[in-house]
Amino acid sequence: MIELANRKRIHVIADESPPEPEVRRIDGAGENLWRVDVHVGPEGDVALPGKTAMRSLPEELLSEIDPDLDLRACRPEWLDLFYVPRLLPSRRETPIRRLRGGMVQPEALFPPENRSDLAETSFPWGNVGKIVNNEGNHGSGALVGDRLVLTAGHVVPWQSEEWWMRFVPAYYNGQSLHGAGVQSYVSDVRGYNPDLLGGDSAGYDWAICRLYEPLGTVDRLGHFGTKTYNPAWNGQGFWNNMGYPVNMWFLGASLQGFIAVEDTDDDINGGLEIEHYGDTTKGNSGGPLFAFFGEGQPRITAVQSGYQAEDEDMGPINVAAGGPGMSKLVAWGRTNWP
Repeated sequence: MIELANRKRIHVIADESPPEPEVRRIDGAGENLWRVDVHVGPEGDVALPGKTAMRSLPEELLSEIDPDLDLRACRPEWLDLFYVPRLLPSRRETPIRRLRGGMVQPEALFPPENRSDLAETSFPWGNVGKIVNNEGNHGSGALVGDRLVLTAGHVVPWQSEEWWMRFVPAYYNGQSLHGAGVQSYVSDVRGYNPDLLGGDSAGYDWAICRLYEPLGTVDRLGHFGTKTYNPAWNGQGFWNNMGYPVNMWFLGASLQGFIAVEDTDDDINGGLEIEHYGDTTKGNSGGPLFAFFGEGQPRITAVQSGYQAEDEDMGPINVAAGGPGMSKLVAWGRTNWP
């Protein structure tokens, strides 16, 4: 883990001969500062491309899952376990007064803004990361296996023939708090195919990603467990939601705790829509909705999907995607992508 954290990796396209880096010391810098130059060619520093991105019906995964698979969390002994993370002072922008009265402030779906800034490496808070892709979209995800990340299906660039996704756990102000080299591109993705059941559905808006770099092993960062949401938990405010908002004042993750689920909608195929009033904005998509079950067992029950401007029963509401189909998708990943 130390070696991974202390190495910065780039990918370049070169001719038959490999690039040769040039290293020199910067004189007069006042400290031991070095410059590393490498010839990157006209395309520059490039992303590591993904290999496969497959979508299928939830029931198609059942035959490829180990029925005795353990979906518990895994915490490395060297990482502290914090049930409550250390929060940063708020950097929220001050509202601006309008000429005719009233106030203008950054977008918050359910004022007042209840999210806190987070810069945390302890378990499990340091297992949530920022995702960016080749289409310029931003999202969030969480480690759920040795090399698995759970996110929202709409964060995946399904329509791109040549695609890439990059996951940075504990992202803060440009890099991981675990170390500059602690990040990974995604090699493969598996998710739900909306075309087979009449279009996209928020209840199936989940995807499992396989990383090139096994960041979630027991000797590295560990990973979350998952648990199928039980509607009997509705109204109980013990859920946490983390993510990485963009175009706001957050330098790293946002966290809101003590969220209660207002209602759920499900179907017979394993999809579940979880409605809540937690604060989310662009970039929070794919962030985990989770709670602690037993000692040291953080379990994800859903990933943030989106916002419905007007629900006939609830009014404006946020929706997360969960259900037994999500748990089975993670089980499929643990079975087939160790």
